[in-house]
Amino acid sequence: MDTLVTGGTLLTMRGDRLGVVDDGAVGIEDGRIGYVGPAAEAPAPSDADEVVDASGAVVMPGLVNAHTHTAHTLLRGGAQDVPEIEWMNRALGPLSAHTDEADRVAGARLGVLEAVRGGATTIAEYASEVGTLVEEVYRPLGVAVVAVETINEVPDERDDLGPRELYPFEREQGDRALARADRLFERFGDDPLVTPAYGPQALDMVSPDLLQTVQSHAHERGAKLHVHTAQGEREAIQIEERYGDDASTVSVLDELGIVDDSLVAVHCHGATPAERRRLAEGGAAMLGCPSSIAAIDGIVPPVAEFREYGAPVGIGTDQAPGPGHHSTLREARTAATLSKVEQADPTALTAPEALRIATVGGAEALGIADEVGTLAAGTRADLIVVDTDRLSTAPAVESPLHTAVPNLVYSTTGREVRDVFVAGEALLRDGAFVDADPAAAVDEATERAAALYERASDDWRGADSALVDAVDDGWL
Repeated sequence: MDTLVTGGTLLTMRGDRLGVVDDGAVGIEDGRIGYVGPAAEAPAPSDADEVVDASGAVVMPGLVNAHTHTAHTLLRGGAQDVPEIEWMNRALGPLSAHTDEADRVAGARLGVLEAVRGGATTIAEYASEVGTLVEEVYRPLGVAVVAVETINEVPDERDDLGPRELYPFEREQGDRALARADRLFERFGDDPLVTPAYGPQALDMVSPDLLQTVQSHAHERGAKLHVHTAQGEREAIQIEERYGDDASTVSVLDELGIVDDSLVAVHCHGATPAERRRLAEGGAAMLGCPSSIAAIDGIVPPVAEFREYGAPVGIGTDQAPGPGHHSTLREARTAATLSKVEQADPTALTAPEALRIATVGGAEALGIADEVGTLAAGTRADLIVVDTDRLSTAPAVESPLHTAVPNLVYSTTGREVRDVFVAGEALLRDGAFVDADPAAAVDEATERAAALYERASDDWRGADSALVDAVDDGWL
């Protein structure tokens, strides 16, 4: 046996609860879990090459950050506190238009390291040229990734369009993106830590014909189709202008035959309850990004509602500009808290339910639950050890209830994660990265961000978002 993690409280996520095992142990061999259960029945520590003492800690599956755009981490702090209709084209757009490949890699590296430091072992990365991020960031760091290639037909230069002016479509651009997505399966098909997927960006950014073509490619490969779905006023206006006043994103997706078990619907806050139920009944999974959508749209995504429909539900941190972070535990807290506020019900989306969404829920939504999301013999050894004796998480008692469970969701700051393993390899030990250099990542990102903001300054000011007024008024 390579590693024995012993003495902690296990949250295995098996069954439909948390699968709590007091004083448990996890044995790792050849990158997979060989034993899960009581420490008293585990293989002897002398049989392991390394023993990790998890006393006073929780041992649980690695967190699944199910939807991110980590390259935008370089622009953290650059696009928030603006009206929703301005955010993409007038706040983020003028900055992101000036990024180059090295900028995007630096931003992704910063974001991925932040996510891993907070306990994420699998990250769904949604990006154009996502293969570059896999090669330059994920593979070197040893982090598992669901690599989603962004596919759209809309030119980048659209900040001069009014809200009701239709985006122009360029089919050749969409076809090139689809070809890149297809190549992911050839490049990374043998890599157990890479799961390729297709990412038609949104219904307002792809033509019906291209969307159906992408779906057919996904079906041929048994892959998932990640689509930003009903994600706000800007999209709703485009759909009305293109398909008619009575049309909505979900109604058009349904008419096109896109609603099936290959669909991973992201956000969904602009859909009606009936449309959300239709997505769930049609087999679609849902990914919510509560911090992002609350910050950008002022709306609570329907995470708790989709869970009630029995659909697979995961959560993600989206992009750093707006929500500001890549901590999955913080996102679990936001999901639980906002759900309670939205439903005026303190029992809505409890802490245990939020932990399941952050682990096995995300794995189910992404179609990888046979490998990650639970602690079970035979699955990949992706797991984390979280200290429960910190100022932020203590006291942790086991009787008459396990207070560590709510404390993980409501009390963590992101620094309590002590150890992170992916496929049995330690990425974080005793709170420090084993191989990665986070200080160097911060320095590079800061240097590149300073240069980028200087390049983009005139365009940013010319876009005249609410942030320009905030600067002129002395707030920023």
